[in-house]
Amino acid sequence: MAQENNLLASVCALTLIAGTPALSDAQSTQILEEYFASFQSSQIVLEVGDKEDNMRSTQWNNITLQGNEGAMQIAIPWIKVSKKVLGGFEMTYAQKVEAAFQSPDPKFAEPIRFVVENKGLAIEIDGEEGAREYTSSFDEITFNTLENSIVNVSGRVTGGASTLVLKAGDEGSSAGNFNAKTMVIKYDLEIDGQQMASTTTIADLTAKYLFPHFKEIDPENPLSSFDPTRDMFIEYSVGSSTTRSTIESVLGPMKVDVSFGSGAGAFSLKDSVASVSATSNDVSYNVIAAGMGMPPIQFDIKEAVVNVVVPLDNVDESKPANYKIALDGLVLSDQVWGMFDAKGLLPRDEISLDIDLSANMRWLKKLADIDLKDQNQSPPLEADSATINALNLKIAGAELITSGEVQINNSQFPPVPDGTVNVSLKGAFGLLTKLTEMGLVPAQNAMMIQGMSGMFFKPGNDGEDHLISTIVMTKDGRISANGMPLK
Repeated sequence: MAQENNLLASVCALTLIAGTPALSDAQSTQILEEYFASFQSSQIVLEVGDKEDNMRSTQWNNITLQGNEGAMQIAIPWIKVSKKVLGGFEMTYAQKVEAAFQSPDPKFAEPIRFVVENKGLAIEIDGEEGAREYTSSFDEITFNTLENSIVNVSGRVTGGASTLVLKAGDEGSSAGNFNAKTMVIKYDLEIDGQQMASTTTIADLTAKYLFPHFKEIDPENPLSSFDPTRDMFIEYSVGSSTTRSTIESVLGPMKVDVSFGSGAGAFSLKDSVASVSATSNDVSYNVIAAGMGMPPIQFDIKEAVVNVVVPLDNVDESKPANYKIALDGLVLSDQVWGMFDAKGLLPRDEISLDIDLSANMRWLKKLADIDLKDQNQSPPLEADSATINALNLKIAGAELITSGEVQINNSQFPPVPDGTVNVSLKGAFGLLTKLTEMGLVPAQNAMMIQGMSGMFFKPGNDGEDHLISTIVMTKDGRISANGMPLK
């Protein structure tokens, strides 16, 4: 009898363990709670219809995420975390997720509804509480807006994989990497009878990132909760990409084809210094707008570079900043040259541009104290010094090379510069003569320019058509070129 009672008690206990939520796999529930807590840290409101707790899994059903006071909504039919037989956890969720968002001005545009679907998605979960790691792969993810009278967007990503690490707590963050074999994005836009359609294809996309979780973001003044001391970054690279756009307007049809070779870029915030950089290789533009009376326009660029560095919140001392933009190997098609040089007088060599400026700058107030709505406020930053690392241009047989360094006195307005700028200009007179012959510069103006050049320049040492100048600015506000006072 005792054995029968023990057997009955064991059967009842196993039944309770399998069916009672309190005794189900608590860790799978905790993982789901941690996962959605990362959304809530971004001021997104979470609602769950019901929860199913089983012995080896937890499933949440009818999940809704709302942001920006309901202007954005995402509906997930179900999401599930299961304990694997050999250890660890895996996440699965509905293959189809629906969402909608409203434009800032509902009178201008109706709500945009869209659907995201996945094929072959698998997510494995590792790590401990407060630092979960999600490793996923998928065959295909598609994005499609539902019928809309103004805009329709579709996207397709294939052959993807990613890793996401979610860290909880006051210093919570999302970090990881992503790669995809192909990404195709299409959109159609129609406003007031004018239409635009575009298709972009990207191959071999990779990215890695780190984003901190900010809490209590004020939508009226988002800078008030921004903390520049918290590092963040996103870096990407692409193997190649193409974009084809067509425009139908009252001015006539236009077709624009753009292609890029390999490229890379990054945005980062580290030690309260923000930086943006991008490099694109083998860029090609082709524009056809015959209906507008324009010839075909084509130009190619071997390399395009952008690099911007700006310190943030340094109100006590100046810190280095940098701005650089460079184009190398810019080649214009004969049709473009022919628009202003039908006779072929100008050398049609490759064009290069290099602007590289650096400065020591200081903010006059913290970012959190800047009112973005105040259109009349004075600039919130100032420069104490500036350096021209390069200000170079090579075009149509002429070449400009500039360098220099200037200190800036901000104790008076306007600020007074103190420093020297060196200028070298080759082929200027030859270019001026050809522009005059083409009729782009009146002969009288050309003579005036040549006559006044002696005030600012002197001949160089390596040829007749070479001008050089040393511009000196002093603390008392005086400016001279080659010793001749200009101010």
